[in-house]
Amino acid sequence: MFVAANFENLTGRDPYVFYNHEGERKFVARFKHRTGGKADFLRFLRKNFTPAEYFSKLEQGLPPLKVLEEKGYVSPIVKKVLKMRGYPQTQAGFAAMLADETGKDN
Repeated sequence: MFVAANFENLTGRDPYVFYNHEGERKFVARFKHRTGGKADFLRFLRKNFTPAEYFSKLEQGLPPLKVLEEKGYVSPIVKKVLKMRGYPQTQAGFAAMLADETGKDN
């Protein structure tokens, strides 16, 4: 079990990122598309999670993006769309946009 307080030892080559601690290596995330979201994802991860907290969520079966979204993460691409459409660049703004979009289709 990882007991480090932060994510200082993140390594990897595209598209994978791993966390190395005392000889152990754990999968953090995979970035399929090079759209600039990797740096934002890792910055949010470092600022808002301890390794123990993050990896416990992964062990519960949540995918990496959903783990961060639980604490309010919004990807750069989604932020751009929200800004273009006049919504707040937050999870609440995203939910409002989806509600408005699905309401229009009915």
